[in-house]
Formats: sequence, structure tokens, C-alpha cells
Amino acid sequence: MWYPFLVVFFDVITLVATKRLFVKFKQINYRSFAWWLFIWIIVISLALSPWFFHIDLMALSHQYLWWLLALTFLAANYNLLLYYGLKYEKLGEAEPFLLFNPLVAVVIASLFYADERSWHIYVAAGVAGLVLAWSQFQHHQIKLRKPLLSLLAFAVLYGLEAVAIKHLLAVYSPLALYLIRAVLVVVFLWVLQKGAIQRIKLKYVPQFLLVAGGAVAASVFLYLSYQTVGIAITAFTLLLSPILIYCLSVNYLHEKVKLKNLISSAVIVGLVVWLTLTR
Repeated sequence: MWYPFLVVFFDVITLVATKRLFVKFKQINYRSFAWWLFIWIIVISLALSPWFFHIDLMALSHQYLWWLLALTFLAANYNLLLYYGLKYEKLGEAEPFLLFNPLVAVVIASLFYADERSWHIYVAAGVAGLVLAWSQFQHHQIKLRKPLLSLLAFAVLYGLEAVAIKHLLAVYSPLALYLIRAVLVVVFLWVLQKGAIQRIKLKYVPQFLLVAGGAVAASVFLYLSYQTVGIAITAFTLLLSPILIYCLSVNYLHEKVKLKNLISSAVIVGLVVWLTLTR
């Protein structure tokens, strides 16, 4: 049951470190950033593979290969959307939208898995959507900049990926699935960029390793949590991250946080408590 909380811890560290790296490394585009990050994710995952890597022979069947291909497409595209949003949007502004991602994941998962369905989930998602719309309502209109729209698109792909992950974990260990996913995403991004990847300076390598290490830890614990407690409980636990995110964005990134964003996050966290008590 500790897995979801470990996901929250490492996810917050990774998110803040990613935003910090974008602030310091302004000249890199988000596509090259994603490519280099996955390169270091592969390095760290390979180092851990002797102890945590396992693949069932059933993974080579057509069914699971198609699921793996879908996972690669979703992961590559949602990472581009995520890093575009983080590069061009303040973390305090982006957090309410990132907060909505787990609820989207639960709704999408409920369409595929009967054990993830509950009317409470649909009510919570609807309320969260209205609160998020209110948080972006300015001067009698909703202001959604491109970075925020990219985070909304990311939320949908994130939810679809959760379904693919849960299916593939039947034949992959969490680290094996994440490593293979990373390798395929690197190939996908290389083709998308036509090999035109920006170089990075050696002084940025330790920071990339920090982000990559956090990403590996967060993803492995996320996959373990999907296996043990399910997508719904895992997703709702992830909604507790704003408490840490806002503290770090103010104290570490020196960003100003709007009252509307604090209120919207508090409401959604309240929905987490309600859903936990009613399931």
C-alpha cells in the first residue's frame, strides 16, 4: 500500500527538477530534452536490470506486441506534450491541470476494466472539470494558452497509457516494461526529429541523471501500484502531490501561486478524500 505514496514522492521531485532544468537550460527544445532524458533513463534502468528485469514469453505474442506498440505511441506523444507544457508554463499554473490527469486516467480505465467503475468517479471528474475551468476563468472568458492545452491533451494520453500498462504488466516486470518503453520512445523521437538532436553540455548531465533517476523510481512504483492496488486508488493518491508541488514551486522555483489555483487544488484533494471514503 506504500507504493502510491512513493510514486507521489518521486513524481514531485522529478517534476520540480524538470522545471528547474528547463529554467537553467533555456536553449534546449522540448523534443531534444525528452530524447536525452530517455537516454539517461535507459542507462539507469540497464544498471538495475540484473535484479529487476523479467519478461514472460507470452510478451512475444501478437496481442501483447500490439499493446506495446500502442504504449510506445502514447508515451512518446504525451511526453512531448508534457515537456512543452512545463517548458512554457509556470509550475504553479500547470499544477491544477496535472492534478486533473489522475481523474482522467480513472475515468478512461473504468471504460476498459469493470473493477475500476464507480458512479462516484464520474461525479468527482465532473466537479474537478468545473473547478479547473473556473480556475482559468478570467474577465468573463476561459484563458487556455497553448501550454495548458498541451497539458489537457497529455491528460487524455496519460489515461490511455494507464490502460495499456495494466494490460502489459501481465507479462512484463515493472522495470522491464519501463526499460523497453524508454528504448522504443527514444527510437520514435529520433525518427520524429530526423536525427536532429541538440547536444547537451557535460555540466547538465548530473541534473539529467537526477530527473531520470526520479522518473525511473516514480514509474516503477507506479507500475507496482497498478498491479497491487489498481489504477483508481493509485490515481487518487497521486492527487495529494499539490501540497508538495506548491511548497516547492514557491520556495525553490520562486513562483507566485494564484489563490484560484490553491482553491481548485484543495477542492480536488477533497474529492480524493470523499472517493477514498465512499469506495
